[in-house]
Amino acid sequence: MANITQLFKKGPIIFDGAMGTELQKRGLHQDPAILNLSHPESIIDLHCEYLKAGADVLTANTFGAYSYKYPNAKDMIKAAISHGRKALEGHPGKLLALDLGPTGLLLEPYGDTTPEECSAIFEEAVSTGISYGVDLILVETMMDLTELELAVRAAKNTCLPVIATMTFDKNGKTMMGASIDDMVNLLANLKVDALGMNCGFGPDIYTKLASELISKTSLPIIVQPNAGLPIPNESTDKNSIGAPRYNLSVEEFSEAMAAMHTLGVTLLGGCCGTTPEHILALANQVKPSY
Repeated sequence: MANITQLFKKGPIIFDGAMGTELQKRGLHQDPAILNLSHPESIIDLHCEYLKAGADVLTANTFGAYSYKYPNAKDMIKAAISHGRKALEGHPGKLLALDLGPTGLLLEPYGDTTPEECSAIFEEAVSTGISYGVDLILVETMMDLTELELAVRAAKNTCLPVIATMTFDKNGKTMMGASIDDMVNLLANLKVDALGMNCGFGPDIYTKLASELISKTSLPIIVQPNAGLPIPNESTDKNSIGAPRYNLSVEEFSEAMAAMHTLGVTLLGGCCGTTPEHILALANQVKPSY
């Protein structure tokens, strides 16, 4: 673990890009977690494309694989990790992260899910994930501080490094009203290994927020933005129906990410709309010797 966390501090570490929007472009419009079982080769192939593009860390396709939604969630997680490990064969030094996203449930008092129920969901996913062999845990796309805390605590029950991110708007607030200060204070107390932001906007918006975040913490920072904003109801070909295009070009994305790295962001990757081409351009910008 010490070796991995030292890497986080030195950087740059390149994470992969989107899973869901890339699978949609391939004509696969189901929940990506389901595709672990029905289309394993598609998952493996995409992982391999990101590795070829220069990714140092692959994110296992476990986002949303929770047993309250899917009775076979454990099988989905097992398959997702197997696909990641298959792709990593012959790539020593590359890492695989267990991906924990929001449950999609509303916690009390906004909904009827108790913290204990939510915690049990995360704990089951973590327990299953680590039993099949991951290198770190990525808690991502969180909006609610309580849910973020429950997920991170479940992850911290392991001996693996933990990274956590939230999704912010232009004003630095999540949909549930959490601020960057709120996130930093919580995650510093929970002793995560890195923290940051993902999804929601492109790097043009997140650069400003990254500057604010850098001023508030000494922890390594990760940013995984979208490829800008989606352009709905457009597609590049007849097989891409339902997969929106995004308004930033590969060049615009990679240049903005390189500028963010100059500010001090050491862990960089992509979220919705980003492709292996985005990750390749990013790697070439911040690791020109790759």
